[in-house]
Amino acid sequence: MHKVYFNIGYIEQWYEIINELRKWFGTEWKGQRGVRKKFHVSRWSFDSQTVWFIIPDLSFKTFMDLKMSNNPKLK
Repeated sequence: MHKVYFNIGYIEQWYEIINELRKWFGTEWKGQRGVRKKFHVSRWSFDSQTVWFIIPDLSFKTFMDLKMSNNPKLK
């Protein structure tokens, strides 16, 4: 298992990562708790938040970095 970090600016990006994790790994992953609360508290702030996930395969991190950087809907 590998702990990977993502810098996300919007809660929609977090949900997109979770959806992809479910497609790739089913329930074989873990995520940081309290992310929704983090974004709720800072919803008027435009700072990105760092969130982590524990995943079995590091290629997922590369895939998501590329997907998030090339998807104008998630920016």
